[in-house]
Amino acid sequence: MVYLLGIDVGTSGIKVILVNQRGKTIVTSSEKYPVHTYHPGWAEQDPEQWWKSTIKSIRKVLAGTGIDSSKIQGVGLSGQTHGTVAVDKNLLPLRDAIIWMDRRSIAQVEKLRDKLGEEINNITGLPISCGFMAPSLLWIQKHEPGLWNKIHKVLLPKDYIRLKLTGEVASDVTDAGGTLLLNTHKRQWAKSIIDTLDIPYNFFPPLYESSQITGYITKKAARVTSLKQGTPIVAGGADQVMMGIGCSIIKSGEIACSIGTGALLFTCIDRPLLKPDRILHTIPYALAQKWILMGAILSGGSSFEWFLKQIISEKATKNLNPALFFSKKISSISAAKKGLLFLPYLEGERTPHLDPQARGAFIGLTLRHSQSDLIRAIMEGVVFALRDTLEEFKRLEIRPFHVVSSGGGAKNKLWRQIQADIFNLPVFTTHVEDASAYGASLVAAVGVGIFTTIQDACTKWIKKINEIKPNPENIDTYEKAYKVYSNLYRQLREDFHILSGMEDRKN
Repeated sequence: MVYLLGIDVGTSGIKVILVNQRGKTIVTSSEKYPVHTYHPGWAEQDPEQWWKSTIKSIRKVLAGTGIDSSKIQGVGLSGQTHGTVAVDKNLLPLRDAIIWMDRRSIAQVEKLRDKLGEEINNITGLPISCGFMAPSLLWIQKHEPGLWNKIHKVLLPKDYIRLKLTGEVASDVTDAGGTLLLNTHKRQWAKSIIDTLDIPYNFFPPLYESSQITGYITKKAARVTSLKQGTPIVAGGADQVMMGIGCSIIKSGEIACSIGTGALLFTCIDRPLLKPDRILHTIPYALAQKWILMGAILSGGSSFEWFLKQIISEKATKNLNPALFFSKKISSISAAKKGLLFLPYLEGERTPHLDPQARGAFIGLTLRHSQSDLIRAIMEGVVFALRDTLEEFKRLEIRPFHVVSSGGGAKNKLWRQIQADIFNLPVFTTHVEDASAYGASLVAAVGVGIFTTIQDACTKWIKKINEIKPNPENIDTYEKAYKVYSNLYRQLREDFHILSGMEDRKN
């Protein structure tokens, strides 16, 4: 028996998964780390903390199983998208990474729109948004010129872990697809955009397809992680792409739904569909000559985390498991049926509004609403926000036939039922618990020759289970509520911006 290791560099922490050659998960390990918000709208993380957490998780996996590390044939990487890690000539971080949640680069987003307009959308397949690598680099260029002059390379989060494991500077086409600097058609860096923005082209690493080998465990990395020197590391990919692989999304119309810190929907497509006016993302997929069409929201599970810490109070729930706490507190009756809606725009929003100044809100509150109603409204509000993306897919003549749910939103049966009812589609899960890390281990299996294609590996390793069908009694309620929900942003947009401006002046 041989094994594969998958590493996912998430926003809330590192996950490491050990899988055998038959696709069975042997053990998982995780380590949490913080997001630093030094100023309003900022979001940063320490790359060295990612590495320390990776070391601890790998060592825990190996110690917990007693498996000889020589039996691990390959390692795959997954990671949070868009983040910017600047390193110097010694390949050491020059500053904390600016991550995807960051909203400081509003002025740089406007500069990109003014300078490149639709050209950047048509080349990259992305809307222009804060938190992506391109505007983050322009912010560093303007506000930290001394640091800018020391940059040798810029990396995405998971690629910093690759660097520490292999000593190699490299990335993959799926993760590069979320930078606003990739030609999504050609699956290579968009030199015309990079040159226009006066960013040195040599900042960027070579690109690989997800299952290609990019390097091998060094002697130094072997010593600190207990992995065997020479173990191959494959390219891997963006977390949502590896999640899609972990959910076996290999056909158009199969919809992946992931509710983690943020949340997203995506499907597999055969050619790029560039619809930046609809705020959809088109990036290369891990499957050869396939792409994904995706819509993302910024506050999914983080809406619950906010409610738990700030409204219920962190002190009162300090020793409670959040999932267990909420499972006992959720109203059995739809909040929408009680006239209550929640807008999950706590960190601004992407699809379909692309507005860093959008605000969260409960709409329809009365003295009759309870804490359990508010919790149910948050669950429904996150799924209503994802329904916006599903409607955009339908406008592009994509015909969804089922949803595969993963992340925190898949662990709660009621939340899966809410997804089925609001999407009006059957919802499945898989036997995979950590889909992004599992997807990374699967592409590693392809990279080292256990399978010839990713599709073959998905078919043999992954089974869809736990089907939940839409409840006819709820569909009508949610359809009426969604019509109200889908109009709220437009009615409140101007007020959101006024309130956002008030906060900026205060701080």
